[in-house]
Amino acid sequence: MKRSLGVAVTAVALLALTSCAGINPRVPLKFTAAHGRFAVQVTRQVVRAAANHQVPLQTLTEKDLVRIDSLLPGPPTTVTLTVGDPDQILPSTGTSGFTDPESGAVTIGLYPYWAEEPPDFAGWLARTLARQVSHSVRVEAGPGLGTTLLDQLVTEGVATAFDEAAFPGPKDPWVEALSPLQECQQWQHLKPVLNRVGLYQQVMTGGPVQRSIFAESTMPPLTGLAIGYQILAHYLRRHPSQRWGELVTTSGGAIFAHSGFAPCPAA
Repeated sequence: MKRSLGVAVTAVALLALTSCAGINPRVPLKFTAAHGRFAVQVTRQVVRAAANHQVPLQTLTEKDLVRIDSLLPGPPTTVTLTVGDPDQILPSTGTSGFTDPESGAVTIGLYPYWAEEPPDFAGWLARTLARQVSHSVRVEAGPGLGTTLLDQLVTEGVATAFDEAAFPGPKDPWVEALSPLQECQQWQHLKPVLNRVGLYQQVMTGGPVQRSIFAESTMPPLTGLAIGYQILAHYLRRHPSQRWGELVTTSGGAIFAHSGFAPCPAA
């Protein structure tokens, strides 16, 4: 049985907490961050959970977005924090992220029970924000998220490299999801279809895939995210001084062409 999001708090204590913070847990919260670049909205459910568990969500989010803005300037966008779909959330992070490919608007989904069982909530919220802002800048000021598998691999690789640079700490769960042997095997399956569209979900998440396309029926979890990150890691070793603003707006094809990524040993 799923645990209840709420905990027993007295009305007096809850009112005192929210009054001091200037937050009403019964309504959505709206504020701006990074000198107005980000217009943030927190849904009522998340506001209530934060109040119940005394999580300074607005302070955390503002601090994270200021840090992101300092490394990756870009156009204004909206950020929504809401309760996410558990099926879309990685248990190891407690978050999910989505960036509208047309507008660049960012939505962060939080695990419905994050306040009771947070897997380093503050750290993973920061990194998820960083990844999605990277996507947003790519949409609004760069080549977009892309439709081909190659573009999408690179887009996700840029986002992961940026989130780890912005908020150093443990590696993202997908960075070392593949062994060297698996990386080579999966690359052999992916390389012939890099210019195809419509493969994002299968490749990024892994699991069941179309045998007619990939020559196998199951792909290791998080394959695409792992390989996308490795493409960027190779590229950054060759271009260590490139700024994030330049990297985020560089096309996937150009990054791949100058990465030297070749995971399979030469015959």
